[in-house]
Amino acid sequence: MSDTKPEKPKKIKKPKKPKKRDLELLYQVGGIFAVIFVIVIAIIAFIQVKGSTDTYLEAKQEFMKPLAEKLEAYYEYLGRPGVVFDQWLAEPLLSTGLSISSEGDEFYDELTKDFPLVNMDAEFQIPDYDPEEWENYTPRQRMLLASYLYQEIWMYQLISMFQTNNQQIYVLDVSREHWGSVYLDLQPEEVKAVMAASYAGDYSDFNYHLGEDYSDLLDGLKSINKVISTRKTIFERYDSPKDGKYYYLCIIPIQSDGVVRGVFILSHDWSEFHSSLISKLFFIVAISALLLIAASIVLLIFIYRAAIRPLRKVQKGVREYMVTKQSDPVVSKMEQIKQRNEFGVLADDVSHMVVEIDRHTAEITKLSGERERVATELSLASNIQAGVLPTDFPTRKDFELYASMTPAKEVGGDLYDFFDIDETHVGLVIGDVSGKGIPASLFMMISKLLIQEYGKTELSPARVLTNANKTLCANNTNDMFVTVWFGILDLETGKIKAASAGHEFPIMKNPDGDFEIVKDRHGFVLGAMELSRYKEYEIELKPGGGTLLVYTDGAAEATNAENELFGTDRMIEALNEHPGDHPKEVVDHLTEAINAFVGDAPQFDDLTMLCVRYNGQGA
Repeated sequence: MSDTKPEKPKKIKKPKKPKKRDLELLYQVGGIFAVIFVIVIAIIAFIQVKGSTDTYLEAKQEFMKPLAEKLEAYYEYLGRPGVVFDQWLAEPLLSTGLSISSEGDEFYDELTKDFPLVNMDAEFQIPDYDPEEWENYTPRQRMLLASYLYQEIWMYQLISMFQTNNQQIYVLDVSREHWGSVYLDLQPEEVKAVMAASYAGDYSDFNYHLGEDYSDLLDGLKSINKVISTRKTIFERYDSPKDGKYYYLCIIPIQSDGVVRGVFILSHDWSEFHSSLISKLFFIVAISALLLIAASIVLLIFIYRAAIRPLRKVQKGVREYMVTKQSDPVVSKMEQIKQRNEFGVLADDVSHMVVEIDRHTAEITKLSGERERVATELSLASNIQAGVLPTDFPTRKDFELYASMTPAKEVGGDLYDFFDIDETHVGLVIGDVSGKGIPASLFMMISKLLIQEYGKTELSPARVLTNANKTLCANNTNDMFVTVWFGILDLETGKIKAASAGHEFPIMKNPDGDFEIVKDRHGFVLGAMELSRYKEYEIELKPGGGTLLVYTDGAAEATNAENELFGTDRMIEALNEHPGDHPKEVVDHLTEAINAFVGDAPQFDDLTMLCVRYNGQGA
């Protein structure tokens, strides 16, 4: 007994029950809308912040431009102030240590004694000095010039032009020798204090950080090198890493001998505006969020009523149908969906679908019964056909015989037969009916019986085929035909009388030779023309192994996946590889060669072969 256990039948999975999350789809839709709204709000907020910032800074730039132009033009009057810059950096106390107001006329008298004042415009005067002679002036003269130029030109004139809140001014050296050195660092509060002191005529209490290092500020400005190279005023936004404030800078070049020696930096602190803008932005976002929540609730309620609820009904109806296979309850549920949107159309489609499924199921059930009946009939026909074709091959010493038939479908249209005519003669038959299936199988059996019936009473193959043809033509209402090769083997001589009704050429070999094709005379196929006549011919099998192979076109016309035919040349080559084999081995080897050539390609035609080997009377 076998130890293998019988396989358990596979269980058919039932449809899963829906999870108790009826609003899951609703939450998903709400989440999608929320993400979209958040993205939209973020984009709007970004556009608003950027637009407001750009508008504000553009307005500030328009305010700074005239001041920058005035400063740039104003300091061209100084000629070449580089020597003055060097003096301030070398002795910063000279510029603040001597108060013009405190010394009164003595200062002016001493200054104008050597350097008369020249009116530059209605607002100020400058000393008449030659920058080229700076090194030739006495320290006292350089101190007087430096102090006057600093206090009257830099201090008073800059302060008088720079009186706006939230602004700051720097004058910095950008030469590589004194990079970032401060000439002026004026805060808004200091501007107010200086202006108040100017009315009182007292500047003595102010020190303006002359000479301090602001190189880090210059290094942090992206456009400073551009200002130096182009010698043009540039506006730049600057976020200070030190105090975390936001500044808008106007950078104005100060030139000496065509070289930018220093820069004015007008700085506007717009941190308050930025904070106010962000606060308003948060307010807008909060209001938008509230509106989003309210709109989302309304939208989700609408989606639930218009989409989710009818969709759930459709889902329940479909699941019920999957379980019960009853269409009427599902149609009744679908009729309860009154929405006239896509979900109402979906409900109607589901109703039609389940009704059509029921109809098709009934048809399929009917067709399945028909298929089972046809399969049973085909199986029966196959068994009948197998029983009609002889399989009890002779085991005599004087000759050996073997045949096989492999149908392309359940039943085939090929035939083979062999039968005793008398004690010394054996009839050999092979044929191929047009068509496939049961009709071809029935026509095959009729043809086989007729040839056998006429062959047992007649030793002329030509007359046997003629008589069989007349009978087939008389009753052939389906216009079928059959190719036939019929031969009669004389066991005493090894000679075969044969006739062909349009069949394939036989293949023959002598005991010491190779297989070769015998190109016999062909007559017309049986069952097509009642007046057809057939001619006999004779071949001889030599004793000791003369062999004859007859076959149907399924052998030579076997086709592989590349649509190549096996052909008679390959048949001869395969047969000659085993020339001395028993007829069964001949048929088996040739069948293996054909199958190897065809490979996985489907079999399109029946494959039938009959092989006889003559050994002789004394064998």
